[in-house]
Amino acid sequence: MRGVEPALAPQPLPTLLRSARRVVTASLGLGLAVVLSSCGGGPVSSPDPGVGCSVTVLIPSSGNTLLGSVRAQAGGISYDFVRNSNTIPVACGELASLSVTAADPSAHPFTGWSLLGRSSRATTVTVTVDGLVSVRPDFKVARRPVSTPTPRATLSPSAVPSPSSATVTLDQWVSYDAAARTVTWKLVAAYQAVNHGLSFDGESNGAMKVTVPIGWSVTVNFSNGGTINHSAAVVPPAGTTLVFPGAESPSPMQGTAPGATAIFTFSASQAGGYRMACLMPGHEAAGMWESLTVSTGGLPTVQL
Repeated sequence: MRGVEPALAPQPLPTLLRSARRVVTASLGLGLAVVLSSCGGGPVSSPDPGVGCSVTVLIPSSGNTLLGSVRAQAGGISYDFVRNSNTIPVACGELASLSVTAADPSAHPFTGWSLLGRSSRATTVTVTVDGLVSVRPDFKVARRPVSTPTPRATLSPSAVPSPSSATVTLDQWVSYDAAARTVTWKLVAAYQAVNHGLSFDGESNGAMKVTVPIGWSVTVNFSNGGTINHSAAVVPPAGTTLVFPGAESPSPMQGTAPGATAIFTFSASQAGGYRMACLMPGHEAAGMWESLTVSTGGLPTVQL
């Protein structure tokens, strides 16, 4: 695994800086934005670009609780990360070893490391620090279907049963009404900053698979939880041509501003496999898409 190219060309660190990094104090002139007091060589919040190279570890959380912990080893020093975002300076060209431990393996097991679209399922990985490297351990968040029961009525022999109008909730994102043949999809861009914000509903690269029966109506409640513009549109497996009329957020090539919302509805009129993708330049290629299948029968489903 290799990191992001640095904004400035990396320069070899002099011997004095190598010694100073092991002490990690502000007085030795590393130019660090913030040094954690009482950490004794612990992680810093952000390095000065002049340092050249660093490793940033982004740990997701549920509410105020981190889903796991990470230990890093670089240059003979060990670091234990206890925040969502953690950065340590590392000499350019050195190796950093990262190991992860899930806080609650039964509820939120570790699923893999993410680094610029690349992934590894090993709990320990080694990264060549050739720039400003950012890595993220991912964890599975259990989602269980919850349905709203419909009271049973006693029918007379001449009565004709009618379809249930109960809303079935598949997870926190997708629900449906079988009687109305409608699906409601809460689509949140950059939820919990998964995949560096290039994701929908906390998933990326097609990991979330939504199936809708042909002929059903789909209403998408789209919101942008990120810090840059995002959009959503139903497109083929390759290309950006709109599949169904109305199946896109406003101006998908320009996107929806951070914090803004949009609602769009379309009819899943043709069976096949498609993508719900962000059409902002480069976003879909970086993994900002989920799978949408229009089936010839059955009921809506969500698979992870």
